[in-house]
Amino acid sequence: MPAINSRRAPTKGDQREQSLIDAARAVFRDKPIGQATIDELAGAAGIARSGFYFYFESKQALLAALVDQRLAEADDETAEWLAAEGLGRDELRRGLAAGLARWKVDGRWLSEAFISPDPGPEVMHVRARFVDEGCTLFSKRIQRDARAGLTVGGSPDLIAKMAVHLRGIMFADVYANPGAYDEDELIDTLTDAILRLVYGADPTEAGR
Repeated sequence: MPAINSRRAPTKGDQREQSLIDAARAVFRDKPIGQATIDELAGAAGIARSGFYFYFESKQALLAALVDQRLAEADDETAEWLAAEGLGRDELRRGLAAGLARWKVDGRWLSEAFISPDPGPEVMHVRARFVDEGCTLFSKRIQRDARAGLTVGGSPDLIAKMAVHLRGIMFADVYANPGAYDEDELIDTLTDAILRLVYGADPTEAGR
């Protein structure tokens, strides 16, 4: 008798909902959310307009779902460094490089979701959770290294928030100004700036 898999297989409804999210990712890469139509998003997902409203109340609700999936992607990007010991410069640099690569592809809708002052209540709610969760994970790592006497002191929560916002602002600027930066230099400088903020050390001299 085959073993019972406890994980529920995706239903057709799950697949249609994911198709809409995937379609939104593609459409929002090319045009602002205000210019995308419900018909366009539904058509890109291969469903009828009426089907769109079965899963999402509005384009902003769909963008919120897309931002929610970005949470998992960001977790994957930072997981290696969050689990590392000490400075972990190489791990942090790889995570930042992965995040920048994502911004270069999805920067249009990421900017609307994370930089726009008023992306709508649905997106604002998910954005706040995204920032809070990212800062919490970062802060826990700082607290761990503070107990080991490795950090410069100060509020781990505040330092984490500074680092997370610095990362987001720089990625948004790279997207908004293509070709303005040498990307390897930017990633190296951002990596070392974050590590100096947390550890007060020159990462090129403190060991990697």
